[in-house]
Amino acid sequence: MSSQPIITILFLTLVGFVAGVAILVVSKVLPKEDPSFEEAARIKDLLPGGECGSCGYPGCFAYAQAVAKDKQLPARAPCRPLIQDKEGLRQFEAHLGLSIDTAQLARRALVHCSGNSPNLATYNGINSCRAAVQLASGFRECPYACLGLADCVRICPVNAITIDFEQRVARVDWEKCIGCGLCAPACPQNLIDLVPKAMPQYLGCNYQAAKEIPGRKRCAVGCIHCRICVKVSPDGEVGWNEKKDLPSFDPQRSLFAAAAIAKCPRKIILKTAAAKQSE
Repeated sequence: MSSQPIITILFLTLVGFVAGVAILVVSKVLPKEDPSFEEAARIKDLLPGGECGSCGYPGCFAYAQAVAKDKQLPARAPCRPLIQDKEGLRQFEAHLGLSIDTAQLARRALVHCSGNSPNLATYNGINSCRAAVQLASGFRECPYACLGLADCVRICPVNAITIDFEQRVARVDWEKCIGCGLCAPACPQNLIDLVPKAMPQYLGCNYQAAKEIPGRKRCAVGCIHCRICVKVSPDGEVGWNEKKDLPSFDPQRSLFAAAAIAKCPRKIILKTAAAKQSE
């Protein structure tokens, strides 16, 4: 009888034994899996899963990992879509054993432009505001005007922004907006701002007289920097942003500036959906 089969069996047995010992040694030497990993998986299952990045993290699982290690994180960096889902938020809070004050976190986006700025030239380039603004601050007569090429529309995860083609300006639907803030950096004109949901008005203009651009026209319906709005606001309903040379509204107080809305000669202090509760 040949000894070859026996040798083969012994060799395979030895290889199996050595492999088993190696696996045992490696399992003892390598660090254990972070216990927060399983918790992160459970937290992720409670998130909407939109992967929008509004929380400031690159994805839902990355956010879930951060929350697993810091259970108070949602109060500082909330998942905006989750806040809109009452039942989902309730389950999330119950799992983490905390209560999130949604009133303090609720915010909405708005566009500081009333539109209607005529074209300075015909633009035939890439259909993007960021591309168009590279050419002399855009193709509108007002260098601070909304270009209407929908960069903000494309990045909104809940389709809360549309382009009003008649007025040539972006509009935000406050009923749909979740306040994620993704649209703000997407606007190269810096026209989009995030304000408390309770803010009753905003300025429909971003024309900065202190930074006038030679050869460009002032918006026909833009702010003329007369400060009447401030003068008729004795309780501080309207302040003045010296850097931008424009009216401002305190987000901490969110006061209704009824007199300023009525007295503005350009009628560009515009009411938000929250104004109905203040009137």
